[in-house]
Parts: sequence; C-alpha cells; structure tokens
Amino acid sequence: MANYGMEEPRKRNVRAEMNITPMVDIVFTLLIIFMVAAPLIEQGVDLDLPQTETVPIESPKDKFIVRVFDGKKESENQIFIDKTEVPLKELEVKLKTNAFLQEKKEIYLHASRNLSYGYVVRIMAIMKKAGVNNINLVTEPLEKE
Repeated sequence: MANYGMEEPRKRNVRAEMNITPMVDIVFTLLIIFMVAAPLIEQGVDLDLPQTETVPIESPKDKFIVRVFDGKKESENQIFIDKTEVPLKELEVKLKTNAFLQEKKEIYLHASRNLSYGYVVRIMAIMKKAGVNNINLVTEPLEKE
C-alpha cells in the first residue's frame, strides 16, 4: 500500500472510568454525621389539641372496661377488670385469657387523673401486648365554668 506521505492514524485505547473515591468519602461522612445526630433528635409530636366537650358513650353492659385508680405510691395503684381487682403483673394474662375481650379486641380504659402518664402508658402497652387492637380512653365531661 502506498502511503503518499500521510501517516496512519494510531488507535488509542480510551478508558473512561469514574473515580468514585470522593463520592464514597462524602457518603461515609454523611453517614457518620447522621449516626451521631440521630440520638440527639427529640422524638415525639408536638400537638395543640382543641378543648372540646366529651361525647357520652352508650351503656357499658357490652363494653370491656378496665379502671385504674391511683394509690399513694405507684405500687399501691389499683387495677379493676369489671369489679375484680387485678395485680399489674397478672394483667396481661387476665386479658389474654378473657374470651369476650379476645373476640371484641376493644377496651375502654378509665384511668384516674392523678396517675402518672408513664403508668397509664405502661398499662396501655400491656393491653397491646395482650392482643387488644382498640383502646378507648374514657374521660369525665368538662366542668362548666
């Protein structure tokens, strides 16, 4: 072949590779920031609930009602299922073995206003653990001023 003074073009192997090292560094930095910041984030929802009057519930004859009364100490608080007093440590077993409750999966909880929030939440957690899907909080009507 005659070349006539022109050189053949050389074929170059071009490798287009992306350097991901800076991207990995950024991802790890963000991961560390979120891991450190996550425990510091306050959990919960800030609610501004309206003041309303309560709606009376119908007759309690076919309702499963649990009443909790406060004592002088948390260990003296009383829990009643119907008219039977139940110790806190036996509450879950009593709820799990109650056929009416296991069929309805609904409880009406009437807790004394002087009980601590944590104690009422503890009672509700036991109810959920016993398989209750619906917990209704019973309140007293607002007093007229």
